[in-house]
Amino acid sequence: MKASFWSAMLLAAAVGVSSSFVSCPTASASISTEVVKTGNQDSQYPVVHIKDKAAVEAAINADIRSQIEDMRNRLDYSYDEEKVSYKLKYEGKDYVSLVLCLWTYNHGAAHGMPYYRGVTYSRVNGARMSIRDFVRIGSDDAWRIYNQTVFSGSGKVLTRQQLFRDYASQPLSGNFYLAGRGQVALIYQPYQLAAFAYGMTSIILPARLVEELNEKNP
Repeated sequence: MKASFWSAMLLAAAVGVSSSFVSCPTASASISTEVVKTGNQDSQYPVVHIKDKAAVEAAINADIRSQIEDMRNRLDYSYDEEKVSYKLKYEGKDYVSLVLCLWTYNHGAAHGMPYYRGVTYSRVNGARMSIRDFVRIGSDDAWRIYNQTVFSGSGKVLTRQQLFRDYASQPLSGNFYLAGRGQVALIYQPYQLAAFAYGMTSIILPARLVEELNEKNP
């Protein structure tokens, strides 16, 4: 675990745990929004800006586009409309962390279907980081993680009664974002841990647990 990560995480405030994609993306001095027309929908793509690092900036933005395209390719169903949006989750000196959302809709369906993916980039070299760059989770750590608080897409705490009875039998997610203050959040899609109405659900690992897992799983 790099010391620069922990110093940045502890010094910077969390952007927030809300994952609602109804409102406009979080404003940031180094993140702007490119609006792209996709059929009848206005998609909102994040554009990362890094002062005096044009090559790093270009690498990050190219990878964001590549990630969105990969999200499209992984959908195993056809749809009539789509819309891309995002939410800035964390921004510090060394890292920027976002959640991308690809929303699709079939005409006549009761509702659209969102698909979420977290992406975290080094502001130093533009590399997309993996979850193991921040927290190392062993196969026997599931019980500790599923005993943590689960948040809804709007950032509200979900009670055990609101979660599916067998939610803890889900495979641990490697889909993540940085939540600030040393915390790492695992992302789950709608219907994985709770009903669709709760949106994207997140299990936010406290900094102390992150440190313990990294010590346990070198």
